[in-house]
Amino acid sequence: MAVPLDEGPPGRRRVGPFWIEEGPGALIAGAAIVVLFAVLFILAVAMRPA
Repeated sequence: MAVPLDEGPPGRRRVGPFWIEEGPGALIAGAAIVVLFAVLFILAVAMRPA
């Protein structure tokens, strides 16, 4: 029997076969990864060979 999308442990959400943690930790980690890639891209553009 399938698990409905709105049932599960508190602080978690089911989307398809995946459980998604809800909370500030995942949001902060995702934002840090985006910022890291943005900084690396800017450095790569700024330091490209002339």
